[in-house]
Amino acid sequence: MLKYCMEKEAKNTVLTNSFNIKMINDLDFDLHQHSLYELVCISKGELKLIIDFQIYNLKPNTIYIIKPGQVHQWIEDSFPDDCKGIIFHFSKDFLPSYNMVNQLYEESSFPIVELPKDIFENINLLISMLEKEEQNNTLRAYLFGSILEYVLKFKKSSTNLYYKDERIYLLLELIEKNFINEKSAAFYATKLDLTTKRLNELTKKYLNQTVSSLIFERNIIEIKRELTYSNLTITEISDKLGFNTSSHFSKFFKQNTSYSPLEFRELKS
Repeated sequence: MLKYCMEKEAKNTVLTNSFNIKMINDLDFDLHQHSLYELVCISKGELKLIIDFQIYNLKPNTIYIIKPGQVHQWIEDSFPDDCKGIIFHFSKDFLPSYNMVNQLYEESSFPIVELPKDIFENINLLISMLEKEEQNNTLRAYLFGSILEYVLKFKKSSTNLYYKDERIYLLLELIEKNFINEKSAAFYATKLDLTTKRLNELTKKYLNQTVSSLIFERNIIEIKRELTYSNLTITEISDKLGFNTSSHFSKFFKQNTSYSPLEFRELKS
């Protein structure tokens, strides 16, 4: 069974206990996940990246945010020869403040932040300075923090608001915190002081999905992660993710993916 794919030291990789810089042309094309936060900066070329089993088209002057534990995979066939970019892996303790990381990687975040070309050029200058400071972690943390400040500023701008109603963000945060134990749409409607009907109207308007489908989708992502990366049995995964029986768990997964849990595990092994 696959395990966490942790970055290994290479000639173009700079490592500390909690910070890693890697060039985009030294990618691992296997399905993998990290225990660190990941920030991908693309300055040239277009390619594809799967994040939690969903495909994203990566374009120049954009930043891609990957949270710890998210399953992702670069699509090798889409990788252009002239692609340029850099990948950061880091832990919260590398930075003096956790707040910036919390805001940038909040659970409801859309994983793409578009930046004006001149701002991206500023970020590239900071990256060049950062790469030269291999021995000074204090300065490296400051420079990297400045990069995150740029990204956070434009993530908050109106052009990057993926959902136009704050209640959608609140709902997604609630689902992230409660999806294992609370699989009923009524629970989330009550938390938001809305009727289930009204909450479904909002999710259909902004996401073209029902509340139940959002809850199911989040459960499916977690099941896929467990089937791909853990050595737990089907029954143990079922128990861990709050299903009453393993048969109910298997039926739920097959109805939403067309695969039995065992078939999916064998497919990804």
